[in-house]
Amino acid sequence: MTTNAEVAVLTILKRQAPQTFENLMALSGLSASQVLLVVDQLSRAGTVVLRKSGPDYSVALGGV
Repeated sequence: MTTNAEVAVLTILKRQAPQTFENLMALSGLSASQVLLVVDQLSRAGTVVLRKSGPDYSVALGGV
């Protein structure tokens, strides 16, 4: 079952990836904890991947 938060994050990533957590929060209107939870769930499922990007992490679609 896909939540509205997951749809929001995936829609943003399909338009332009990778994105930082900060960008995902700003573009989706979700809180930091919501973005973190969604990215954690999606990364465990292999739908998105985290990449080290300087001092931060970026989020991209999995299998890309």
